[in-house]
Amino acid sequence: MRFVRSLKLLLLIAALGTGLALVERQRRAEHGHLTERSHARGQPQLKGESLKELASVLLSLYPDGAEPNLLMGTALAEAGKLDEARAHLERALARDRRNQQLLFLYARLLLDLGEPVDKVQPVVDELRRYFPRSRQKVEEYFAQASRGEMRFAEEGVY
Repeated sequence: MRFVRSLKLLLLIAALGTGLALVERQRRAEHGHLTERSHARGQPQLKGESLKELASVLLSLYPDGAEPNLLMGTALAEAGKLDEARAHLERALARDRRNQQLLFLYARLLLDLGEPVDKVQPVVDELRRYFPRSRQKVEEYFAQASRGEMRFAEEGVY
């Protein structure tokens, strides 16, 4: 009798666990876009000299690749070598114009180099067009970064 009661309790716990797992799976499917991204492109862990070393190795293997040039451009921008970073970012843009991180970094770099807003605006417009989910944040960021010089139409770029 004691064995049957223990077995019933165990089956109840297993059923409850399975039910909760199914609910969690459904919630993750519905709201997964709200969790932090853990993909390497979304949150690179390397910074500074380590990032530059990795980018150097990748550039030696893939000199025209978008990712290696983006990594080197990021490392050089972090080190304050903006002109060198610009060359790498432009090489990366020649290969991949739909990389959100690349477009954002390039537009920010142009502002930091003191380029006129009319040269930065098309890059920001691409960013807004290709990534409409982050459009409002992009507009707010670049309006503030350009000290109000950059303006965005109400209807957007569509």
